Amino acid sequence: MKENILAITGPTSGIGRATALALSKKVDRIVLLVRNLNKGEVLKNEIITHSAVHVDLIHCDLSELASIEKAAAEMKEKYDSINHLVLNAGVVSLSRQETKDGFEMMMGTNYIGHFYLTHLLLPLVLNSEVKQIVVVSSNGYKFSPLTAPYFKRKKFNPITSYGQSKLGTLYLMQALYDAYHEEGLKTTAVHPGAVSTNLGKTPKNERFGNLVYKTLDPFFLSPDEGSVSTVKAVESPERYNGKYMHNGEILPLKKHGNDIDARNYLISATLDVLNLTHL
Repeated sequence: MKENILAITGPTSGIGRATALALSKKVDRIVLLVRNLNKGEVLKNEIITHSAVHVDLIHCDLSELASIEKAAAEMKEKYDSINHLVLNAGVVSLSRQETKDGFEMMMGTNYIGHFYLTHLLLPLVLNSEVKQIVVVSSNGYKFSPLTAPYFKRKKFNPITSYGQSKLGTLYLMQALYDAYHEEGLKTTAVHPGAVSTNLGKTPKNERFGNLVYKTLDPFFLSPDEGSVSTVKAVESPERYNGKYMHNGEILPLKKHGNDIDARNYLISATLDVLNLTHL
């Protein structure tokens, strides 16, 4: 039997950290795809004190395509298969920023970065016994339908841009299901709930971010509570295959969340901008 391997993006804080700690007890090896290796080392040491799992650290900055390529190449050298790929990382920016490749930061990291990483790692996932990809999306998708231009809009609204990036990840899950479920791929998108994390609090807007979080904190879930949806999805790949789920409950989608034409337009535009021929 092959080693049961799980890879997760964005595991060093918030939901990702809670998810990595919970899932590390359920697999043989966990691969932490991290932007900050020092924070990754801290998490690695914490995990190995709680379980006997093997822990690997790989640098992967989802806002930089070259970093994604390097991370994927390293993984292909180390592993023959990946049972579970958890696309957890997410950024929120309250001011307009761009990735090194010129994409709006949230769309470029949350959606494009994960799209490209998935494309590169899909052969490893399909070569595993489980063949699972779990995408952390958000109910923020509800307020932000997607139309062209997708990646370089002139106007910036943090709520709209975040919601569109999460609608993109929902579309990514659906496109993966349609293209590969007959090959045994299990895909799920999850809504973690409103979780109190450090998302959005950057040096430029720390005071504003802290004010928002202080006001809303009584309504937030803890990161441990927010990780429950992802953990349930990983534990039951067949049950939630092709579905959007929160805390074990399959959620109905808004009309634009099920818009096949809108999804196909986005996927096609993403393939073009990444110079790819297929997902």
